[in-house]
Amino acid sequence: MTRINRPDTLLTELRDIKRRLRLLEAGRMRPPAALLTAEPEPTPSATDSAWPLPLLPARPTDWPATDARRWERLWLTSLPPNAPAVRVVMLIFGDPGTAGEVRVTVDGSPLATSATVIGGPARHTVEVRSDNTERELAIEARRTRGEGLVRVAAQLLR
Repeated sequence: MTRINRPDTLLTELRDIKRRLRLLEAGRMRPPAALLTAEPEPTPSATDSAWPLPLLPARPTDWPATDARRWERLWLTSLPPNAPAVRVVMLIFGDPGTAGEVRVTVDGSPLATSATVIGGPARHTVEVRSDNTERELAIEARRTRGEGLVRVAAQLLR
C-alpha cells in the first residue's frame, strides 16, 4: 500500500503481495531450532503426542527449485558447536525430461557423493557428524539436462 493518499495501482498491490510472500517464505525456510539442540532428549514413545516433527510441503511444485546449470543453494542452516549428529533426509524431484544433481555441503565442502535426480520423487539421506565448531550446512542442486526444474525438500533428523 502506498504511503500517500492515492489509490493503489495494480503495480503497487503486486509489489506488496510479493513482499508479503517473501516474508512468509523466509519464515517457513528456517530450520526448527529444537532439532539442533545439544541436549539429549528422551526417545519418544508411540503414545508421546508432544514429539515435534516438522512437516514438508506434499506437492513437489511447492519445494525449493532451481534450473541453474551451476550449483545453487536451496537450503541453508547453521549447526551449533557440539550439536548431535544429524541425518539430512532429502526428497528430490526432476520435472519431466529434466535431470540434475543434489548434494549436501558443510562449510562449502561437499559431503558424500551427489544424488542424481531423474524424475522422482526419490529419497536420499546423508549423515552429518557432530563437531566442536559451528558449521554451515547447505543443500545445493543443479540441472544437468532438460529445461525444467530440479526440486528438493529437506529435513534434519537426529
